[in-house]
Amino acid sequence: MANGIWISLLTRQSPDGAPIGWDDLVVGHDFGLLGPDEIQDWARERPDPGPACQALAALEGPALLRFEEALWAACAEAGGKVPRPGGRRWARAQDRWRVALLRDAMASPLSAEALAVAVENIYEKVGCPEDMLGLWQHHSPWQGRQGGADRDAITRFLRRREDDLVNGPRG
Repeated sequence: MANGIWISLLTRQSPDGAPIGWDDLVVGHDFGLLGPDEIQDWARERPDPGPACQALAALEGPALLRFEEALWAACAEAGGKVPRPGGRRWARAQDRWRVALLRDAMASPLSAEALAVAVENIYEKVGCPEDMLGLWQHHSPWQGRQGGADRDAITRFLRRREDDLVNGPRG
C-alpha cells in the first residue's frame, strides 16, 4: 500500500478522536500493517521530535536492519516505555486498529460473504477477542453454503469497543 494509507485509515476511523501515537505505530508495525516508510514519514512530521525520533526518521539502507530497535527507542523516548503484548497500552492500540479496520469494512459496500472474509482477515491480522467470534461464520466449499457476516452483531461489537476506547473499559 502507498505510504500514509494505514495511518490515514486509523485517523479517519478511530472513534475516540485521539491522535495517532507511538503505541499505535508499534502495534501497527507488529501486526504488519505499517512498514518502515510509513512510520518514518509520520516521524518526520512530528513538530518537536526528540533525538530517537530523528534517528528513526533518518534510517536508510543497511541501517534499516535496526528499524525495530529505533522504533522502540523513539516510542520509549516519547512515552517512557514501549507497549508490550498483554499490557494496557498494547490492548488499547490493538483495539484502535481493530475498530478502525472493522468500521472501514462496514462502510464498504460488501456482500455478507465478502464482509465475512474481511472480518476473518481482520481477526487474523489483529487478533480476535472472545466477543468477536460471533461476527462471522466461515463455511468451507464442501459444506454447500456461503459464509456470512452478521452486520448487527458487528455494530454491537463496535459500539462496545468504541465506548471502551472513549470512556475506558468497564469493570
